[in-house]
Amino acid sequence: MKIVLDSNILFSALISGKELYIDIFRAMDFYAPDFIFAELSKYQEKIIKKTKIKDEFISFAKELFSTITIIPGLAISKESYKKAQALCEDIDPKDAAYVALSIELNLPLWTNDKPLLEGLIDKGHEKLITTKEIFEMTSM
Repeated sequence: MKIVLDSNILFSALISGKELYIDIFRAMDFYAPDFIFAELSKYQEKIIKKTKIKDEFISFAKELFSTITIIPGLAISKESYKKAQALCEDIDPKDAAYVALSIELNLPLWTNDKPLLEGLIDKGHEKLITTKEIFEMTSM
């Protein structure tokens, strides 16, 4: 299955250090906009401080990133960005890059951001997937 990855999922994986995330990331094809690097840079010290796997963090992070295809913003159409901005403007404008990539690739967005999930669903955008759904799919 192909899925667009929201930064909060990656942050959760990095902080938890759970091998389950490695298994999930290997089992599916994940895509993220290059904006994810800006968010990682902003929160990297907080992530490193909170991680539960101090000694293995770097190898764990490399393993996760080796499974994610990063799509540059210039590869996402203006039309997809406009749709995403309209959907996200009163929810969280920072999430527009993830929603735009989801629209562009016609793939579900995996997020744990409850206001984003509920806001997008309220606006009729339902190409979304939750962690619970991912775990149910991979436990079969």
